[in-house]
Amino acid sequence: MPGEKRAWMMPGVLTLLAALIPDHHEIVLIDEAVEDIDFEALRRFDVIGITGQIAQRDRMIEILERVKTLPGTVVVGGPYAAIDEQFFDGLCDTIFVGEADQTWPEFVEAMANGDSVQSRYEQTEKTDMATLPPARMDLMKAEHYMSASIQYSRGCPFTCEFCDIIVIFGRRPRVKSAKQVIAELEGVWKAGFGVCFVVDDNFIGNKVAVKKMLPELIRWQEENGYPLVLSTEATLNLADDAELMELMIRANFREVFIGIESTREESLIETKKLQNIRGESMSTKLDRIRDAGLVVSAGFIVGFDEDDDRIFEEQVQFIESNNIGRVSFGVLVALPKTPLYERLEAEGRLTDDNDICNFIPKQMTRDQLVAGYEKALRRLYTAEAFIGRVVRNVTTSDKYIAKRREMQSRETHKPRWLGGVATSGVIAWRLGREMARRKVFRKGLRMYWRAYRRNRAAGGLSVSAFIGLCAMHWHHYCLTQLAAPGSGEQGLNIFSAASVDATKAADHMADA
Repeated sequence: MPGEKRAWMMPGVLTLLAALIPDHHEIVLIDEAVEDIDFEALRRFDVIGITGQIAQRDRMIEILERVKTLPGTVVVGGPYAAIDEQFFDGLCDTIFVGEADQTWPEFVEAMANGDSVQSRYEQTEKTDMATLPPARMDLMKAEHYMSASIQYSRGCPFTCEFCDIIVIFGRRPRVKSAKQVIAELEGVWKAGFGVCFVVDDNFIGNKVAVKKMLPELIRWQEENGYPLVLSTEATLNLADDAELMELMIRANFREVFIGIESTREESLIETKKLQNIRGESMSTKLDRIRDAGLVVSAGFIVGFDEDDDRIFEEQVQFIESNNIGRVSFGVLVALPKTPLYERLEAEGRLTDDNDICNFIPKQMTRDQLVAGYEKALRRLYTAEAFIGRVVRNVTTSDKYIAKRREMQSRETHKPRWLGGVATSGVIAWRLGREMARRKVFRKGLRMYWRAYRRNRAAGGLSVSAFIGLCAMHWHHYCLTQLAAPGSGEQGLNIFSAASVDATKAADHMADA
């Protein structure tokens, strides 16, 4: 991308942690996605905090091994610490388990006052979201990110067996006020962003509350000429609420990530994802969401007990036939503290000797499961398959097209993430240079030319929009094709762990 862009989305957890600390302390935030860690510079800090997700746990160990020799107190918290605190035994001085909106500032003040601190903190009550301050976006290097992020709610009312969200945040969705949301979006806009991802695991978990908040958000967008393009995550039952979808469209939501997980009803029943099988078919519901004006990206999982080796073809065909462009496709993972983990542990089926699959499947061997997953993932992210799905997604519904034209007509701010021909030229030059560096320049040109020829007639696909799609595809191509097993580079095992986070970011350039 043009400029000094180094990562798609800014991590909101760092800016919230900073906002919870009183102003008289010095705070420095480091995100390895956009800058290297200067370990020598860390020597002057009293507290060194590390946070990360399961996909980053090996890197967290490397960082902790280095910083534990420094003078500062080393603390760990975040998603992975919340579900597997034993993993960090001996690696830090203090660990924060679960939400830390109360315990983190208490710890900092205790340190500053010279009081004793604990080696383990865990809040006794869930955080009241109405008490959270605006994120400190001023402390991040905003110029290196394409998209900002904010959080509106925590918690989900459903009981999916594999999910750690209800373990960490509970089943009663807690929300921020409309005033809080707008204050944070003001900060996003002032920081120079035109795109923001609402990171809630289920934005519509509390429908009553979100329907009260959205009119205020709509008013703010209207008053400011719709400066921000929004996206989020929701459950498939969004399709059953026409009023809610219309409110989201009027608030300038463009894309929604849906957890489909499986095309098999038996697998959905097994994992207690019952909201996906109620009422009409999943395809009908996906069409309804698209017709409302929302681009659908989705998550899929293979490896449920009800899955046999036919599941890979079933999942690929469903994704293709429903024109789902951006796909998170991964092997089932048994996360500590989840009902799935407890069940598999009781059945003696947990393992710790495989980076991709940490349990014994029921109807396949682990090798069959991993091989089937890798093959399906490569098929989904060939250039022709990916670009074809994205183009069909936004061109096959007349209702979608009409709704998008209506949305564009009310904008007075040109989105900051688009720059017309000049931007496309820069992207094309950089993409070509990167293909040459990876020694696939000719192959890449042929690959993208075939994809363009096949899709150019669909809805008058412009060259600039196509180049944006190629840039989006290149990321997935490197992970699924160039970095395949035996290539000498880390590939599909890394994508398996990171795919959920990598594909949550809204594909706005492709949509445009």
